[in-house]
Amino acid sequence: MDLISIIVPVYQAQDYIMDCVDSILAQTDQDFELILVDDGSRDFSGRLCDEYAEIHPQIRVFHTENRGAAAARNYGIEQAKGDRITFIDSDDTIEKDHLAYLRKLQQETGAQIVKSGHEKCRPKDPEKRMQEMEDCERQTMPDLFSYTCYEGTDGLKALLYQEHFMSVPWGMLMDKKLWDDVRFPEGTEAEDMGTIYRIFAKAQKTVYGEHVTYHYLQRGSSTMYATSRTRNPAYYRHSRQMLLFVKENYPDCYAAALSRHFSACCQILSETPIYLSGSRFGTRLKQDIQFLAKRVRKDGESRRMNRMAAKLARVSPSVMHLLLRMYYVVKRRKL
Repeated sequence: MDLISIIVPVYQAQDYIMDCVDSILAQTDQDFELILVDDGSRDFSGRLCDEYAEIHPQIRVFHTENRGAAAARNYGIEQAKGDRITFIDSDDTIEKDHLAYLRKLQQETGAQIVKSGHEKCRPKDPEKRMQEMEDCERQTMPDLFSYTCYEGTDGLKALLYQEHFMSVPWGMLMDKKLWDDVRFPEGTEAEDMGTIYRIFAKAQKTVYGEHVTYHYLQRGSSTMYATSRTRNPAYYRHSRQMLLFVKENYPDCYAAALSRHFSACCQILSETPIYLSGSRFGTRLKQDIQFLAKRVRKDGESRRMNRMAAKLARVSPSVMHLLLRMYYVVKRRKL
């Protein structure tokens, strides 16, 4: 079988990295290499990675200066020896049939990108997490499983319409050739938004499998739930660049790109405090939302949440911001 390169960027992950690596080592499909890129961690993460590598020959560890997750993933891609690569975040875990399931999807369909289902998890104290790891009867891959196959640009449309796929690298098995001329933008935040659509644009066939094999840990400190003066403007810039890229190269996907940018603006606005509503950035977000609202509202392929937000935006952008902000605050408190 083809070798799979698993790339895990590691930074300040001493509380999670052992669960992550243990779940990888427990795979039923053992034809893989595990690349741990220690991104200049100041805790014990790097040492833990080295200890694993001393015992398990499948593991290769690289220590770099702290340059961010984008640089760590890029470094992992350069070091990968497999024909296919997959990314796993250092605080996430996978079911023991994760690789086997993704490989079976790929072999049955010939797709360049295959993704399994995922579930969101919340942090637990270390002792409880370890006990659950020991006691849990992990799922086994079903003999019969259902999947959705997208041909040509339909995969890119599905990503942009947020149908089965998110603008994140984890949980997918991808042909390494897709990354020949694509890298994560370094020196910026929200780098996933600036990358994943380019990979989907290159794939001739994309498949989503419903079997849940990836456990995504949601933390209050996660960048996906962190208001930031630098991250959100970067997220917005990447989204605008995505619009231009799709308009110029894949005009048949432009409506989907507009829907995705609308969604990005709504997410950023939800993370923007009400008192910053009138700031230059806040005003620009509202302008984009109002401009796109009519098109999104009439786009039957846009997800229901987007169409509802578009209706509200046409009535009152201020009320929309207040409701989005309340939703965000409540969600943060639950993490």
